[in-house]
Amino acid sequence: MSILEEIFRSIVGRVHFRVYLGKAPAAEIEFKDKDIIVNIIHPIIALELGIEELLSKKGAKDMNMIEKLKKAGYNIKIRYKMFELDI
Repeated sequence: MSILEEIFRSIVGRVHFRVYLGKAPAAEIEFKDKDIIVNIIHPIIALELGIEELLSKKGAKDMNMIEKLKKAGYNIKIRYKMFELDI
């Protein structure tokens, strides 16, 4: 089991944090019970962060993490302004 999986299993209630690329905020990630909500702050920086992850060797493992989270009962939502996408 990966460290990230252990962290997700131990989270209870509500957690909120920001993801930065350099000094610029890219997104806010919020955990509310079984909902994971990703609020995009700056779309270009968030896109750059996503591209970096996909091009890295661990990018494929991260895609499996999304599948594992869904199997564990988590709902993942991505929001940018008035748009919302359920993954």
